Amino acid sequence: MHISHVSELDELLAYKDRWDELAGNCVFRKWAWQSTWWKHYRDDRKLFVLLLFDADEPTFEPDQLIAILPGYIENSMARGQVLRLLGDGEVCSDHLDLITEPENIEKAAKSFAHYLVEHADQWDTTDFTAIAADCTGLFSLSDELKSLDCQVRQDRNESRWEVPLPEDWEAFLALQSKSHRKQLRRLERRVLDSDDATWHLVESPEQLERAWPILTDLHQRRRNSLGEPGCFASQRWADFHRDIAQQLLDSGELRLSWLELAGQPVAAEYHFASDRATFAYQGGVDPERLDDEPGRLSTIRTLQYAIAEGHQTFDLMRGDEPYKAHWRAQPIETFDLRIVPARGTALLRNQAFDYLQSAVRLTRQLTNVLSL
Repeated sequence: MHISHVSELDELLAYKDRWDELAGNCVFRKWAWQSTWWKHYRDDRKLFVLLLFDADEPTFEPDQLIAILPGYIENSMARGQVLRLLGDGEVCSDHLDLITEPENIEKAAKSFAHYLVEHADQWDTTDFTAIAADCTGLFSLSDELKSLDCQVRQDRNESRWEVPLPEDWEAFLALQSKSHRKQLRRLERRVLDSDDATWHLVESPEQLERAWPILTDLHQRRRNSLGEPGCFASQRWADFHRDIAQQLLDSGELRLSWLELAGQPVAAEYHFASDRATFAYQGGVDPERLDDEPGRLSTIRTLQYAIAEGHQTFDLMRGDEPYKAHWRAQPIETFDLRIVPARGTALLRNQAFDYLQSAVRLTRQLTNVLSL
């Protein structure tokens, strides 16, 4: 085993095809998503990507690459050098993990753990957020680091929700509650199958140009009606997604759609696709047409399309909103992983940070009590 520490994105270009091979056809782990995220979010952060090569005499060729730890270092006054994952933060990338094939997870975890301990002067703590229980690579890494005397803490985050998809729409309806099944059939018969409803799927650059402002408008108006700023209020978020949407359209992984009623857009869905799953990332509805149930109508069409593509899951992503269980989605636990090396300064920083968090929580509790 040989590990290469990469701190410049250009040094990774030779491995981008191999990166995608190892990513398991998951949009959020692929080169396009993670390199584009770095382009828009790098600021003064330092790239920290570890490449694991399996060869007696490594020539560091792409076919020798078997695992990737895609990270970066963010300097924090309170926490020191924080090791985080490419794609995290406000973009809310799910499915982040070590990038490797299943049979190499244990080998990669051990190798990366030993490297991190041997180079513990380069990091003070990790901040791996919302790591799902089925992303076993990072949990294996944390176990290995714990065996090497690192402190490991796991805190629950919101669940990720997945809807299992059967072979056809009727089979899907059979899985719903009787009342929900009745509602879906009524909406399909009375609205979606009528001449008033038109569902559009983006399949060309021209359609993308038309759909993007529709998505932006519907999303922002709906979130604003709830007293929220909306995702597109962040210019960086908006720029990243306009950039990656074009790349995913080119690669066949974009599933951007909008629904019209009587010629007016009422709902839009911004989804991604792999060979077995649709990822329901973001969307929007017309807040003035809620009585027409535009969100449910749009979801029906996107579910039907996912089933027709042969997808096995409809991934509703992270967040414990009640509607997800209503669609018979199943929760997958996620955790925040904080790992601290057995180094004096790092341990002291971590202890001080815990004290600070406890003090903040106590202050909030006292404030709430006194305000009663």
